[in-house]
Amino acid sequence: MSYGLPPTTGTTASSSTSTSATTQPPGYRASGSGRDATEKSQSSSCTNVSTFIPRGPQAQRGHQYPDRSLNIRDRQAKASQNPSLQTFHQSDNATQPKTAKRAKINDAFKELSKQKFSNAEEAFRTILKEGKNKLSDHERKNLTIGLARSLKEQTHEKQKEACSLLKELRLKGKFSAFGASTIPNLDLTLSLCEQALRHYPDAEARLTALRNIKPDADEETLCEPSGNFDADIANTRLWQFMKKNTLAETLLLKMEKQLTSELKWRQSAVTCTVTIERLHKYLHIVKIALARLWQWESKYEKAEDLLLNMSGKHPGASEKVLCKPCEDHDVNLTLAIVWQDMGKYQLIEKLLLNMSGKPLNASEDILCKPCSQHDINMALAVHWVIAGKNHLAEKLLLNMSNKPLNASDNILCRPTGQLDVDLTQARIWEVTGKHHLTERLLLNMSGKDPKASEYLLCQACGHYRIDITLAYHWEHGGKYRLSERLLLSMCGKHPNNLEEILCKPSGQPEIEMSLVRLWQEMDQHERAEKLLLNMCNKYPDASEDILCKPSGHDVIDLALVRYWQITKKYQLAEKLLLNASDKHPDASEDILCKPCGRHDIDLALVRTWEMIDKRELAKRLIERCCELYHSKECQFTLLILSCGQPGFMEMISRYPKNENTLLATSIHYFTLACEQIINDNPESGKESLREAFETVVSLLEKHPNSAGGLSQKAHCLRMMGATRQEWKEYFKKAQTLDLKRAHSRKNDFWRRDEASALQKLHCL
Repeated sequence: MSYGLPPTTGTTASSSTSTSATTQPPGYRASGSGRDATEKSQSSSCTNVSTFIPRGPQAQRGHQYPDRSLNIRDRQAKASQNPSLQTFHQSDNATQPKTAKRAKINDAFKELSKQKFSNAEEAFRTILKEGKNKLSDHERKNLTIGLARSLKEQTHEKQKEACSLLKELRLKGKFSAFGASTIPNLDLTLSLCEQALRHYPDAEARLTALRNIKPDADEETLCEPSGNFDADIANTRLWQFMKKNTLAETLLLKMEKQLTSELKWRQSAVTCTVTIERLHKYLHIVKIALARLWQWESKYEKAEDLLLNMSGKHPGASEKVLCKPCEDHDVNLTLAIVWQDMGKYQLIEKLLLNMSGKPLNASEDILCKPCSQHDINMALAVHWVIAGKNHLAEKLLLNMSNKPLNASDNILCRPTGQLDVDLTQARIWEVTGKHHLTERLLLNMSGKDPKASEYLLCQACGHYRIDITLAYHWEHGGKYRLSERLLLSMCGKHPNNLEEILCKPSGQPEIEMSLVRLWQEMDQHERAEKLLLNMCNKYPDASEDILCKPSGHDVIDLALVRYWQITKKYQLAEKLLLNASDKHPDASEDILCKPCGRHDIDLALVRTWEMIDKRELAKRLIERCCELYHSKECQFTLLILSCGQPGFMEMISRYPKNENTLLATSIHYFTLACEQIINDNPESGKESLREAFETVVSLLEKHPNSAGGLSQKAHCLRMMGATRQEWKEYFKKAQTLDLKRAHSRKNDFWRRDEASALQKLHCL
C-alpha cells in the first residue's frame, strides 16, 4: 500500500488519484477504506520508550523501575505520540474566520501540544459544556478525542474515562468492513489509551482492524504496510511494548523499502512537491524508529551506522566530524542515546555541547548555562549524571529552574512545573545523598506538606510518575510503611484491608509489581507470592502443572520466577520457564538449549540453570542466545558464566573494553581469589584479589556511577579486610543508583565461594 497519496478526510480512499496501474510505483496496492493518512508527521510518533539512565550491566529490559529514570525519550514522545493528532482539530473550511469559539478550540489544542494536560482537559470540558448546542458534529467529535488525549496522559482513572468517552463516541459512528471506526483518529487515539492501560491485546486488535487486516491474519500479512502510515507506525511501537520485536522490525524494514522505492518513482515522475516532502518525512520517521528499535534490542552497531548515514557521516570519521551535529535534531539526540548504551561518553558530551554551542573546555559557568533547546539541556544533564559529573548536572538544572545553587531549601524545593526537570533534579539529589531535598521536592510536587499526617502524606496525588518516584524514594530510605501505604493508595487500597483485598489485582500491573518487590524487601514473601499468583489467576495450593502454566504476560511470569528463585523453589522456576519456551524437561539437550526467541525468557532460564548448577546447559544456551540476540545482557551473562575458567582471558580479549568487560574481568579475578583462598593458597588469593580490586577501580574511574562497579568494589573491600562501614557504603551507593539490586538474586555460584572464602579468612 502506498503512503504517497494525499490524506483523506472521509471514510473512503480519495478518488482523486488517476494514476493507472501501469504507472504505479513498485509495491503499490489499491487504497482501501478508512485510510486517514496525514500530512503532518513527527518523529516522536515512533519513539521507543525505553530509558536513558544509569544502570548496571545486568539490567533486564522490561524490568526496570517505571518512570524512575532520567529519560530523554519520553519528552520526545509525549507531545505527539501520533503525527496526525496535531492537526485533526482544524476546521474543514480553511477560510473560516477566527471566531471566539474557534480561538478557544485552538487554545485547547495548543495546551495539549505543550503537554499541559490538566489545562487542556479543563479547556476541552469547558468548551464541550458551554458550547453544547453551538458545536457542529465534527467539532464535538474532535473535542472529545482531544479531551481523551489529555486524560490519557494523567491518572489511571482518567485513562479509563478516556477509553469510555471514545467507546461511547465510537457507537455513534459507522464502521469499515474490518470493524474499524470511520471517525477520523478515533480508533488510533483509543488504541493509545488502551496501551496506557496496558490493554495491549485490545490495542493490537484495534490497530489491526484500522490497517484493514483480518484478526486471524498470518505474520506475513501483519507485516505488510497497509497504506495507513499512522496506524502502521503505531503498530510497530505497540509490538515493541509487547516484545514482538521481530514483527516490528519486519514491518519497519518493509515500510522503509516501500517508501524509498516510491520516493524514487515520484521524483523521476516529477510529481507533487508536497507529496514528495511528505514521503521524505515518513521515511525519516521510519528510520528513526528502526534506529531506536535496534538500540532497544542492543543492536548498537546497526543503529549507529543508520544514524551516521542519516547524518552524512562515516563510522571511521574523526571524532571532530562525528561530534559535529547534523541539521536533524532527532538524529542527533537518538545518536546520543545509542552512544550512551555503547559507552562512548566522550562522544556524547562533545556532540551535546556542540549542539548547545559550547566548547568542551569552557568554564563551568558557561557549560552550565542552558541553551534554547530544552531536550538538549536535559540530555546533557542526564549524561553528566551518568558520567559522575553530578555537580555540573545539578548546576545546569538549577539554572534551567532559575534557582541559585546557594538558595534556601524552600526555594530549591519549589517545583518548576516542568516534570522532567523536577524529577531529574530529585534523582540527582538522591544520588548525591541529599535525601531531605529529594523528599521535600517530591512532596511539594504532590501538593503535600512535609509536616502533614501519615495518612495525608501517603495519599496518591494522582500523577503516576510523581507518586511512584516518591514511593521508591521512601523504599530506598527504609521508610517501608510510607512506601507501602502510598502504593496501596495508588491501587485504591488501605493497609488495614483484609489480606484477600490487599492481594487482589487492581488492574495496574506496574504498581502491583512495585508492591511485590516492596513486600519481598519487607520479608512478606507469602503476600508477594499470593498477589503474583492472583495476577495469573492461580492459587498457592494449585497443582505444580497449574502453577507452572504461563500466564501470557512475560513480566508477571518472570516476576514469579524471580520470587521462586529467591525462595529456592528452583524446580517451579525452571518448569515455568521451560513451559514458556515450549520445551519439555525430558527433551534432548539440543532442544533444551535452543533459544525460544523471547530474550528475557531465555536469559531467565540461563540464570536459573546457573543457580542449580546446570552450568553446561546454561553456557550452551547463552552462547546460542549471544548469536541470536547480540545483546549486552547476553554477552555479560556469558562472561560471568566463564569467570574463573581457564579460557576466560582469551575470550574477553575478543570484546572491546567497556563497562561490562571490565566488571566481568574483576569478577573473574575475584572468583579465582575465592577458589585459591578456599584451597589454602592465600598468597595467590591475595594477588588475584589485588587484580580484581585494581580492575574495578579502573572501571569506576571511567564509569563513576556504575552500580555494578560500586557493588564489586564493596565485595573486594570486604574480602581485603576493610571496615564494615566502608564496604557497606559502596553497597548503599550501588543500590541508590539501581534500586532493583535490593531485590536481585544473591545466589550466584561465585557468591557461595565468596562466603566460604570469607569464613576461611576469618580462621587464618
